[in-house]
Amino acid sequence: RVDQLQIGVKSLLAKSGYSFSEEDKALLETILLELEDISNSQKDSNPNDLLQILSLLLRFLKFFGIDDISGLF
Repeated sequence: RVDQLQIGVKSLLAKSGYSFSEEDKALLETILLELEDISNSQKDSNPNDLLQILSLLLRFLKFFGIDDISGLF
């Protein structure tokens, strides 16, 4: 669920025990904004939702250091 992902990303950003690089922090903040956009647009039927979700998935993979997804399938 999008709401649960939002809470998780907010939690990661709020935890002081984690020291993210500026690039990782910026990526998490971008992911959070995209999650908020998806959450807000769920009320309306939008044909671009699938593209937004795929973009978000790629950002999550990048955050976790997965640049090549060919090995995942």
